[in-house]
Amino acid sequence: GAEVRVGTECIALERGSDQWTASLRDETGEREVSARAVVNAAGPFVDRVAQIALGEGTPAHLRLVKGSHLIVPKLWDGAHCYIFQNGDGRICFTIPYEQQFTLLGTTDERFEGDPDEVHISEDEAAYICASVNEYLAMQVRPEDAVWSYSGVRPLYEDEAASDSTVTRDYVFEVDDEGGAPILSVFGGKITTYRRLAEHALEKLAIGG
Repeated sequence: GAEVRVGTECIALERGSDQWTASLRDETGEREVSARAVVNAAGPFVDRVAQIALGEGTPAHLRLVKGSHLIVPKLWDGAHCYIFQNGDGRICFTIPYEQQFTLLGTTDERFEGDPDEVHISEDEAAYICASVNEYLAMQVRPEDAVWSYSGVRPLYEDEAASDSTVTRDYVFEVDDEGGAPILSVFGGKITTYRRLAEHALEKLAIGG
């Protein structure tokens, strides 16, 4: 029932026999809250939170894969978008964006850095332009971009050889040994969020 503000950081988790105590920090200071269970749905930080809760030796289960996009001045009139097949087996897309622009994407690149510090690389920008230029009459260059953005996909590490083929499905890990349970969510995406949430509650209800 405690209110948790946007931007709140969990800095410690202490497990008891029937509840967790979380130490939280935000712009107003630090405080503690308690709960019967913890759902670790921290996206690219899920391994970090699991280690806070269960110890530094807790195995990592994520493969972080970066996806980047370019935004260029509008390439055509109309609301239609295009999806193109790349020669490397991936797809690329061009989508009308904010009335005056076109969104180009995307990439799949292993990411080893801090998810708080993610940005497009020169190679990614060149890859996006080369991919769409196979199909567009008007050629685009990285320097045409008025903006770029990148995100990190927190995918479950299934040892796939390619970053494009690693599973986009979600995997749960429940640890209830020695006290109150913690459920960590690895993978998943916005299109499956409702099923993921329902499944997570089912797992907690039956004890994993």
